[in-house]
Amino acid sequence: MSVPTDLGPIAISYKRHLPFGDNAGIKDRQGKHINLTYHEGRYLSPFQPQYFEYSRNAEIRPDDILVCGYGKTGCHWVWETLNMIQKGKGQYSDLGKAAAFLEFCSPELYNSLPSPRILNTHNPFDWLPEKVRTYKNKIIFTTRNPKDVAVSLYNHQINLPEIYNYDGEFADWFELFLDGKVDCGEYTSYHLEWLQALQENPDHPILIIRYEECIQDFPGHIRKIADFIESPLTEEQLKEIAEAINFKAMKKHFEAMPMSKLIRKGQVGDWRNWLTSDQSAELDKRSEKLKGTIFEPQFEV
Repeated sequence: MSVPTDLGPIAISYKRHLPFGDNAGIKDRQGKHINLTYHEGRYLSPFQPQYFEYSRNAEIRPDDILVCGYGKTGCHWVWETLNMIQKGKGQYSDLGKAAAFLEFCSPELYNSLPSPRILNTHNPFDWLPEKVRTYKNKIIFTTRNPKDVAVSLYNHQINLPEIYNYDGEFADWFELFLDGKVDCGEYTSYHLEWLQALQENPDHPILIIRYEECIQDFPGHIRKIADFIESPLTEEQLKEIAEAINFKAMKKHFEAMPMSKLIRKGQVGDWRNWLTSDQSAELDKRSEKLKGTIFEPQFEV
């Protein structure tokens, strides 16, 4: 598949043959446009409907591992951690997560990755390739409280103009987040959908990783992930990976790369610097639907 040369540096880097774009026609309350894909009743990242179809029909191998979850919930940290566990050392991937991001890059990229692959998607469970259910590929699902997700997702979008073409204010963008007119749709609905998938597929191996708990105990969660994928680590390996993957080290590693602006603070509670009391209360209200479930938000550490 040939790659046009006029799509922009990010699209070209990941061998896309279509540009990032918009078919949703969404604007914030000030009339500022934001690129999004609207496909089969869902608001999605502006990667084009065809790329979501590629992701749903991706060729899955029995030993693939999938990292899933709503955007900005720690998928990148888990993806890099998995790579280090497989290598048995604190070494970052040469290609980076985007080359394994099913709905983002060209299929030829993730099809060329050696096994065992670590694939990433923000798609709902029902949109995962059919072979994922057949093979019962291991899934690691990341989750994070919606207030910090909102802040991180807003910064993600305004720092990627080539993709989102958006420069609105947080207060105006926040209404879109509440309405689900952002990459993964409405936060609570997304998690309720995954909760239903967990209940309907109790024999599918899925590990839930909470962002807030990772911040408290990186080594413990590295060990938990290693045990889940049946890749044991020595104490020396665990220590090396924990030192390489903590947020400060991760930010330093990526500081000279284009994606450095997407790695912000790695904190729990930064939402207090952004949300008004009314905005916070609204997310508290919406989170009530997740109370008592495995996805009940944790706003404190």
